[in-house]
Amino acid sequence: MGKTNIGENRSYGAAVLERFGAVAVPAPVRPYLAAFKQAHAEYEAAAARADAARDKRDTALEAVGAADDTFDESAGTLADKAVGAGLGKRQNPFAGYSTHSPSQLTSLPYAAEPKAARDLVAALLKKKPPSDVARAAAKLVKDAAALEAALSRLTRPQAALAKALADRDALLPAWVKALQKLKKHAAAAWDEDEGAYKALFAPLGAIQRPKKRRAKAKAAEAKPADAKPADAKAAEAKPADAKPADAKPAEAKPAEAKPSDTRPADAPAAAPAPA
Repeated sequence: MGKTNIGENRSYGAAVLERFGAVAVPAPVRPYLAAFKQAHAEYEAAAARADAARDKRDTALEAVGAADDTFDESAGTLADKAVGAGLGKRQNPFAGYSTHSPSQLTSLPYAAEPKAARDLVAALLKKKPPSDVARAAAKLVKDAAALEAALSRLTRPQAALAKALADRDALLPAWVKALQKLKKHAAAAWDEDEGAYKALFAPLGAIQRPKKRRAKAKAAEAKPADAKPADAKAAEAKPADAKPADAKPAEAKPAEAKPSDTRPADAPAAAPAPA
């Protein structure tokens, strides 16, 4: 099969079983087909459990991200308040209170941010800041605690996902071995019909391609394309043929134009136009 990912293994195994369900399976092949069906069912169930575990982990991880966004916003607010109160400079509002600037603080790993924030606030409160700065500092400490709580809720889903992935991957060797045995005995059973064997184990998307339908569709599309120019030429040809017919009076004009002083002679020439 070559290198494949988990999704391809699951889809390919299901496709092989579906193809076998549409043919008469020789008796010598049936035990190996049953063995592969069992291996695939176990592998599919384990993969589904891993998918569910990943969904739970991702939900917990999203909560951590949301808590971190709130923490970062609070750090920015405290920086602005500190500058406004004259407790820090715009270049680095946390200078003298933390070894981290606001951008450095919010770029720390999730687990390191809460402690760094509490250390910052403790140093800042020693200056007895105005009430608005104190409130911003308290908000940062509160959001740091919320971030820690979100991180703690991530631990279990992350561990569950790791186990589910390990359980799924542990079944892959048995799945591959069962497939190889099925291929071996199917090749022996269909040794005189290589096409049937290849169809059973063809890669995904390699069979049942509607090539003929596409050709017909192209032919159907080609007919209107050929017809349009023909119609267009005919439509253009008619006015072209008509012009010489209309031009005949133009040849007659020189004969009538001899009495150039007599304009009434033009009047009869204009009469055929309505007719």
